[in-house]
Amino acid sequence: MLDTDDHFRLIEKAVLSGSDRSDASWRTESWARCLQDYKLDPSRPTLIDLSSKEMRTEREFFDNDIALATGELETTLTMIEGGGYSAHIANRNGVIISERRSRDSTFYCGSDRIGAVWTEEVGGTNGIGTALKNLAPTAVYLTDHFYADLTGQACAAAPFFGPDGNVLGVINLSTRNPGLPQLAHRVVFGIAQITADRLETSYFRNFYRKFYTMTINVEQRSPTIFAIDSDFRIVGATKNARNLFKIDDSAIGSRSIWGVFEKIRGNPTIDYLCEALRELRQLGSSKLVDVSLKRPISAPQAQTSVSISKSIKAKSVRKITTLAECAGDDPSMKRNIDILKRVFGCGLHVLLLGETGVGKDTLTRALHYESVRAVGPFVAFNCSAVPDTLIDSELFGYSGGAFTGASKEGNAGRIVEADKGTLFLDEIGDMPLQLQTRLLRFLETQEVMPLGSGKVRTVDVQVVAATHQNLHEKVAAGTFRQDLFYRLAGTIVNLPALRERTDLITIIHNLLEQISDEGPVAVDEKAMSHLLAHPWPGNIRELRNVLTRAARLAEGGIIRSDDLMLAPVPLQTEAPSPKLAQKVASEASASSARLPIRVHGDATERGPVSSKTAASHAEREAILSAIDSHGSDAVACADALGISRATLYRKLKQYNLSLR
Repeated sequence: MLDTDDHFRLIEKAVLSGSDRSDASWRTESWARCLQDYKLDPSRPTLIDLSSKEMRTEREFFDNDIALATGELETTLTMIEGGGYSAHIANRNGVIISERRSRDSTFYCGSDRIGAVWTEEVGGTNGIGTALKNLAPTAVYLTDHFYADLTGQACAAAPFFGPDGNVLGVINLSTRNPGLPQLAHRVVFGIAQITADRLETSYFRNFYRKFYTMTINVEQRSPTIFAIDSDFRIVGATKNARNLFKIDDSAIGSRSIWGVFEKIRGNPTIDYLCEALRELRQLGSSKLVDVSLKRPISAPQAQTSVSISKSIKAKSVRKITTLAECAGDDPSMKRNIDILKRVFGCGLHVLLLGETGVGKDTLTRALHYESVRAVGPFVAFNCSAVPDTLIDSELFGYSGGAFTGASKEGNAGRIVEADKGTLFLDEIGDMPLQLQTRLLRFLETQEVMPLGSGKVRTVDVQVVAATHQNLHEKVAAGTFRQDLFYRLAGTIVNLPALRERTDLITIIHNLLEQISDEGPVAVDEKAMSHLLAHPWPGNIRELRNVLTRAARLAEGGIIRSDDLMLAPVPLQTEAPSPKLAQKVASEASASSARLPIRVHGDATERGPVSSKTAASHAEREAILSAIDSHGSDAVACADALGISRATLYRKLKQYNLSLR
């Protein structure tokens, strides 16, 4: 171990010498932070150990199963047997939360114990803290340490990242052996990185165990893996995959893997590709990369040393929403569901109308899986997500060699794929006019003829079309065929926007049950009032996103208003209920004396004011009257006005009022 004074001079010389372009520049930069930013004294280490109570919090902070990490440590120790190294897991706060000691305790580092804090701000230059600071593997060998007391030990640390791409923790291998050869430590450093990679891969695959995983073999050490669903949508990506292929959070759940790589000709199924796929070409590149595609893991792996965390289990078994859950307690939705259950499968096509995010896709899936057609396939096709030039071949199919670049095997097309099942045509309003004719013919005859083929095939499908657009206006403008509209409109169902539903509280509770993966989550009164007052322009999709984020931020299982972070969206204009309209009309005639006084030069007069201003003023007075009569009883106030509680809370916010 280096003398304290000599070690200090070594640090001082390196820091004061200016730019360090050697292989040890990372060490000089860390030493500079310790001296200049943290004001640490290399001769006086101020190490911290957490209490048992504090450790409970730190283990909870490590939101993946510690047992999974500890099982990996056991494997690692067998790889470095006899080297005197012990293995540790530190969380993203730099706190050691798990360890496996070497069988030979001769070189055990007593300072590397459970509960020890090893952030760089506390422990100076060290494996765990510096790896977290730089988010990169770090090997600290003897005198690389900042504190003189630690220059007799060596540590090799490598961060590993969670399924969301953020750092999850650090693998640390350490020994207190002043005579350790540096070459031997470099070997151990490589093992630390291998362990971190394995652990990162294990967490990713377990987290996305219900999805397909595609591993990209690139010249990178870190795992490069995509999780994709059966429709080839990217639902997850490791940190390295995000960086290499420029995948951000907005792409997760919405971007197709074919937006990253060139699409396979012939549109083979994903299960076929699990057996046959070996390489892909990145879009915009001529270089092929080796890939492998694995099927979902249908059941937990039988490993006695590894337990799957509750959060992974909960997220991996999300069930299909039922019709009862779609209906909730809203009378209009219950009526819609009743109609759809009666007509679904009787030969009538269905047209779902409603704003973006109201759950048209979810409702159609529920209809399919609760009908006699559940034995057949459910095929969804988004008319706005496919280029105009590809819709024909994607929807109606083509024969082998039908056009330049066509697959030799051909493509059956989505209509044929849905035979004996349900075909969901989302955003039907965006279908090109020329293809509407082909769709109309199919709907009339139930026959489809792929491009380049003279063979006609009869197909039995239940068609459900959906759009957020006004098809009447598109028909009038000549951009949507009137005969196609009437053919699709065997049954038309208007799905209410979330702000129009009377069961918003029930929907909130149901969604929280679906997304809460670490025990029950409740909403306090103030937060609930914010949720009920928000206009929800993004409807249920927006509500789910807000609640998912809030549930992760909630302390003690209680969502508070600060956890919501609702975007400031202007309240949307909505027609008042008959009761409220009547009250507004009667109030308007009696409130002219209370309207704002208008001054014109030297003359003062009341009104006239715009009808919009008068209506708003009268509506406010009607609500005040209801509050005077019913006080803080929100249910009674809403009933008196003929509106839902959600609408009442929005009106209170709009007019800056509150219940007494």
